[in-house]
Amino acid sequence: MSTQFVEALLTAYAKVNLAAWDNLRIILSECAQHGHEARGLEVEFASGSGQQPHYWVQIGHIWLDCGRTNAYSAAMTILTDEDVIRANTQKTLECAMLSQEQIGLLCMQNAHFDHCI
Repeated sequence: MSTQFVEALLTAYAKVNLAAWDNLRIILSECAQHGHEARGLEVEFASGSGQQPHYWVQIGHIWLDCGRTNAYSAAMTILTDEDVIRANTQKTLECAMLSQEQIGLLCMQNAHFDHCI
C-alpha cells in the first residue's frame, strides 16, 4: 500500500468535511476503484474525552480515523500505532461502494448544504 495514495486521498477530501459514515464510504470506494484492499471498522476508541465509537479504515498497514460515528462533519486523520493499540472493540462494516459520480455528487451536496446554513 502506498503512503502517497493515502496522503493524496486525505488531501483531496481535506476541505469537504463530510459525516464520518460518508468519509468511510468515500475512502473504501476510492480504494476499491484503485485496486487497494481496505476494510471499514466501527471501533470503540479511548480518546481524551472517554470511550467513543469511531469509524476507521485499514488500508494495508495504514489506519485512518473517519470520525466519531455520530459526527455530521468530521476530518479524516492518520492514526498512530498507539491509537490502534488503544482500540478496544472492532466490528467490520459493510457498505455499498460509490462510483466517482456518486462521490462527486455527495461532495457537491455537502458543499451546497453548508453554504445554505
